[in-house]
Amino acid sequence: MVRQEKNLLPAIYFDKLKNIVTSNSLQWYFQKQTVVDHKYDNHFMFTHSLFAFNQGQNSSWFKEFEPIVYFLYLKDIKVHKLLRMKLNLYTNQNKKIEHISHTDINDKGIPRKNVNIAILNFMNCNGSTIIKGKKYPSKENEALIFNNLNEHFGVVQTDTHTRIVLNIAWE
Repeated sequence: MVRQEKNLLPAIYFDKLKNIVTSNSLQWYFQKQTVVDHKYDNHFMFTHSLFAFNQGQNSSWFKEFEPIVYFLYLKDIKVHKLLRMKLNLYTNQNKKIEHISHTDINDKGIPRKNVNIAILNFMNCNGSTIIKGKKYPSKENEALIFNNLNEHFGVVQTDTHTRIVLNIAWE
């Protein structure tokens, strides 16, 4: 099951975050693969890791994004232990590109069962997220929430310069 939360964040807070992710102040890092350790993945993206469970906070920008966890809580979505918070930026490549289907949090290649994922879209565009074969268009300030066991992937947009999403994983 995929839960869609439209207008997850108050507009004033969402606009603040959108201004950050679309500014030239946030550092983006090139990734030659969209799925780590997948040798057939020849797609690319840019990322900015805010928090990783094995490192903790690894960006000075984390403090700006951390309150999202509390807004999830207000929607009765309990985040007991944050595992990852990562921004993904996809560039327009003038064609639809479907990335590799995957699960986010794995132990020795096996998806962890007690983990949930949220994908928060920062813009409206014709890119999307596919979860268990169903297409969810990229809609500004909408979060897709689902269990880590559900394979998913992103589809690159063709109608905007960039598509930016925030990927959050928690127990």
